[in-house]
Amino acid sequence: MIKEYSQKDILEKENTRALYEESFDDPKEFVDYYYEDKCSDNRMIVSEENGEVISMLHLNPYTVNLCGTTVQSYYVVAVATKENRRHEGQMSRVFEKTFEILKKEHIPFIYLLPVDEAIYSPLGFEKVCDFSLDRISYYGEIRKNYDIYCERDDDYIRRMNKEEELRKLDKGEVLPESPVMMAKITDLEAFSAVVGKELSSEQEALAWLKEKRIYLCEEV
Repeated sequence: MIKEYSQKDILEKENTRALYEESFDDPKEFVDYYYEDKCSDNRMIVSEENGEVISMLHLNPYTVNLCGTTVQSYYVVAVATKENRRHEGQMSRVFEKTFEILKKEHIPFIYLLPVDEAIYSPLGFEKVCDFSLDRISYYGEIRKNYDIYCERDDDYIRRMNKEEELRKLDKGEVLPESPVMMAKITDLEAFSAVVGKELSSEQEALAWLKEKRIYLCEEV
């Protein structure tokens, strides 16, 4: 069964932790932070059988400034399937359900940091920029020099500082060697309305996106 875990049900979300720990090499300190803090307001789409999570992805919410317009977007993380259940189409069904949900909500686009771009290209994701390992601390510099970036509120800054602290202790998220960001258009009509340009396809929208100055430095 493909389902969404309740956004505010921390106990339900904790059901995904075993698969997270099986699939990723992140230090315990980072995983503790992730499940105690980030999971307090994120969304999870899972494939569940008899109460066990077989496959999952997490949608971590961010407010994105898209060329002067504020939009709701999600950073897709914790994409995983149990090792003995891979190659069954579990993840494809999880993504299909996710795209269906987000289109109904008129979310214009989502993004992720892939371990391997080839995994996500068939799903409509394309590379839009490199991942920024060195965060720009001065928000004014970001707003001046970039067209697309995540807006910073108190929660954002608190989490950014916590992730930076964990990274300095070598307890941060384990990232790919040369990280990049990929994006997927989830509602072409909504995206076109926001940018004020009639775009005929997701590919055309992504091409437009890739021409912009994009700054994405979020780890989770």
